Amino acid sequence: MRKKIILIVLVIGVGALALSVLLPPRYHQKESKLPATFDEFYQMKLKQSADLFARPGNEERLIRFADKTDYAILYIHGYGASRAEGELVVDQIANQFKFNTYYMRLPGHGTNVEDQAKTTFSDLINGVEETYSMMHHLGNKVIIIGTSMGGLLTTYLASRHPEIDAIILASPFYDFKDSRVRLANEPGMMKVLEMVNGGPIRKSTFDPNDPTETNIDGYQAYWYQNQYLEALRALEDLREYAANKATFEQVTVPVLMLYYYKDEEHQDGTASVPLMLQAFSEFGTASGKKPNPLNRAVAIEQGDHVLLSQWVKADHERSRQEIIRFIQDVQKAGQNK
Repeated sequence: MRKKIILIVLVIGVGALALSVLLPPRYHQKESKLPATFDEFYQMKLKQSADLFARPGNEERLIRFADKTDYAILYIHGYGASRAEGELVVDQIANQFKFNTYYMRLPGHGTNVEDQAKTTFSDLINGVEETYSMMHHLGNKVIIIGTSMGGLLTTYLASRHPEIDAIILASPFYDFKDSRVRLANEPGMMKVLEMVNGGPIRKSTFDPNDPTETNIDGYQAYWYQNQYLEALRALEDLREYAANKATFEQVTVPVLMLYYYKDEEHQDGTASVPLMLQAFSEFGTASGKKPNPLNRAVAIEQGDHVLLSQWVKADHERSRQEIIRFIQDVQKAGQNK
């Protein structure tokens, strides 16, 4: 009898383990009561950042040309980053078109790595959903620009909100270049990763004398340099939950995708370029439909994973020109409706 009970417990345990591996992460939606105006929302967010001792230049930022402009831009940064990941080029775009522009700060970012390690993928989704819901106060139409993980969050928003007018993806993260990082979410593997790493914190290096170094000294103020491996769980959960064909097929809005690729040797070393291109080919194809005719994928041959920042060497001018052209096409299409 005792052996039978042990066997049943083992079967149940193995079954539970299999389900935990096979089932996608569960998203916990959180609805918050939001202020009546964007100014109140902005001040609320700045206070939250101040209370969390957000680092200078990492807090939210609003560029406002009028109470409400025809288009408004929402910028969503990536994993371990801040608004500086896109500020250089996005500022130029905002100033050229005179669009109200808002840089959000994702939960767990711009403060400290302990905050990041506690952040869940649900926190990230709830953060972008909340912010997007306020963007109609800034513009009649909304364009969202996302870098890396921010690109995946932007893609997810577009799949859920077809009323978004356009999205611009800079090196969107749909999978790791090194797929072994996915092991972070496998049962027991976090301890193995920490053992191989030599501790729970993953440390990044910066060598200004290395000719292949693409980061520019000073970038350390806007990215986490040392991050808990545990924080990878939220990123991997988000990837498992949102980076899939079911999401991509629902993206019917116009899409501009920029990605670093010159050749097999010189390409994005962080996010998978093949997965970016596969996702792009699936945008808007649900129920046999054709993708949006304004969709464009553009390879940037000089750069790195981060394409729009003053703190990372890249062909910023090429990216800027492609974004300008795309927005002009979106405006023209909107006028012809």
